[in-house]
Amino acid sequence: MFSLLETAVKPLLLNTKVLEVAYELYLQAPQSEYPEIDLKELSNRTGASLLECRNAIVSAHEVGRFPKCSLHS
Repeated sequence: MFSLLETAVKPLLLNTKVLEVAYELYLQAPQSEYPEIDLKELSNRTGASLLECRNAIVSAHEVGRFPKCSLHS
């Protein structure tokens, strides 16, 4: 029961500003098997730290967003 609740609530707790910009970068990345998201650029555009950006993307990936992407800084 708790895992079902956590699955439903977790996407609502993610940093939406970071994820919106990350999605833009994901779409702009050259289409390869693993499109890259530049954490430094994401951090510069959102004002979030590199760690916050990384954690937001990893958390989003765990709930099915950003499939097959890679991160670099």
